[in-house]
Amino acid sequence: MDGYHGKSSLCVVTISQPAYFTTTPRRGLHSEQFPKPVASYSQGFQVGQMMFITGQLPVDPATGEKVGGGDISLEARQTLRNFMAVLEAAGCTARHVVSAVIYLTDIDTLETVDAVWTEFFTDPANYPSRAVVQVSALVLGIQLEISGIAVKDQP
Repeated sequence: MDGYHGKSSLCVVTISQPAYFTTTPRRGLHSEQFPKPVASYSQGFQVGQMMFITGQLPVDPATGEKVGGGDISLEARQTLRNFMAVLEAAGCTARHVVSAVIYLTDIDTLETVDAVWTEFFTDPANYPSRAVVQVSALVLGIQLEISGIAVKDQP
């Protein structure tokens, strides 16, 4: 075999954390405009121009109660309102979203969820990348959760 002479060699690769993430300002996003977390996390996190939006739920921010009563379109609408509220807290809009993940307990509801999605993401030329995942269950007995990443414009 070319290049192999029965000797073993060790290749050591050092991976260091990119300076961008260690020197860029970071902050958790909090507001009365979106529901309080149901556990120990921020509803969103900003690192420089990037916004990481935690999985949003169909919960009324004022009451803390889940919304929809099993109606997937009502759940989707409230979830996306909460998602947009986190974006607004970071100075972003729907056009800043570059990626999203929708978690559904029933993949057959995707068509309905997608119809609501287009009420919030109205420009087909600027739709974010998106993954849809069916899961066996979600907290509070809800039917969907949406998380995402947005990138703010350069100042």
